[in-house]
Amino acid sequence: MPEDYDLIIIGGGAAGFAAAHRAEKLKKRTLIINDASVLPLGGTCVNVGCIPSKVMLHQAGILYQSLKHNFRAISLSGRADFVEALEETRQMVRAFQEKNYVNVINTQEYVDYIEGHAAFKDPRTVTVGDRQFRGRFFLIATGASTFVPPVEGINEIDYLTNRTVFDIRHRPGSIVILGGGPEAMEFSQMFNRFGIKTTVIQRSQRILTKFDALLAETLQQYLTEEGINIITGTRLLEAKRAGKMVRIVFEKTGEGMASVEAEAVLVATGLKGNTQGLGLDRAGVESDEKGFVRTNEFLQTSQAHIYAAGDVTGIMPLETVAAKQGSLTVQNMFEDTRKRIDYDLIPRAVFTSPELATVGLTEEEYMQRYNVCLCRTVSFEHVERAALMKQDRGLIRMVVHPETMQVAGVQILGPHASELIVTAAYAIRNHMTVYDIRDTVHVFPTLTEAIKKVAQSFEEDLTKMACCVE
Repeated sequence: MPEDYDLIIIGGGAAGFAAAHRAEKLKKRTLIINDASVLPLGGTCVNVGCIPSKVMLHQAGILYQSLKHNFRAISLSGRADFVEALEETRQMVRAFQEKNYVNVINTQEYVDYIEGHAAFKDPRTVTVGDRQFRGRFFLIATGASTFVPPVEGINEIDYLTNRTVFDIRHRPGSIVILGGGPEAMEFSQMFNRFGIKTTVIQRSQRILTKFDALLAETLQQYLTEEGINIITGTRLLEAKRAGKMVRIVFEKTGEGMASVEAEAVLVATGLKGNTQGLGLDRAGVESDEKGFVRTNEFLQTSQAHIYAAGDVTGIMPLETVAAKQGSLTVQNMFEDTRKRIDYDLIPRAVFTSPELATVGLTEEEYMQRYNVCLCRTVSFEHVERAALMKQDRGLIRMVVHPETMQVAGVQILGPHASELIVTAAYAIRNHMTVYDIRDTVHVFPTLTEAIKKVAQSFEEDLTKMACCVE
């Protein structure tokens, strides 16, 4: 006979664990089913996403700064073992996984956990092997994986993805990265700083198309200056072996056909939902052509008692969003809160150096919605902390409502932008104006003054102000 649960969660990543945590608080009998062949316990973030990529970027950054710190009085020599860096990263990932997921499971009183592949038998039942489980509610939280574009020959080459790249056992001399999103940019700088010749091939005319155009183009310039070859405005035609190398053939807008050869290829061309084999048709759950589960604003699927959260929704593939969605779905299930997420308030970042972060609306997005915009852009050269660290590359841009002067968006390209952007998120969430920010005393010298500086710039000429003017 089927075992009964209040909630059955399919997927053991951030969304699933956030949902289980909320269900535990509500004392709801819950089952998590995770298929390690899709993603290991902990999901994308801890295993093949945020954690390992940032560990590798941090190591690459230490190496780069030892050689490029710009202070005359300091002379350092940098040496790095790329393969050993990956091994240390894998060890750290295992420690994070055990601390944040394995150990957490053992503390749950109302949450059970099993490994295996879950598939819907009908809208109220899932099977795992020869076992059956019935649920009052279900949460699909199976994540997403790399979407491999339908390029001729792509399946005949041994390409890397974010899931396999951390298992490299030898250092390639060169690599081609397909894609121009956050993942592609982070990996490009990481590989390049470890001395690996790096080429990026991007379909669109610029990298990071979901970020502010000016800041993305400026970052592209910085990455190019570091030695990364970034080719935009392309159409991939073919991937094929060329001896020990791989050749990527593409067409570049206005220039015709070209090709690039490298020892390795990393595919970072977007995502597809991990829904294959789930039996969504038997559950009556709708998905799109890339396997992403369709949901309404409350994260309900086409079946009211079946919800979806995290990357499998295709909404905003961030660990923070997945966790927020997971918690929210349980509240909507059992407490009928009808909660939804305002995605304009979600900060996100690209962990290159300098970092790129954004929250709220960009200038382009604000213009599309309201046909009017008021914004200012300030260079980090005006931020004394950045200048004294000799890390003043970057820009900060603020978008405000032209009548109320409330902050509608902030985009930052600069040192520690991922940390600074949260201050901007507070400002937008609490409907602060540029005057509220300007009149708030900031610590000097700090990087957070960048937000004050850009707020001051709406009414002041920063070149005519002393550094501590309030």
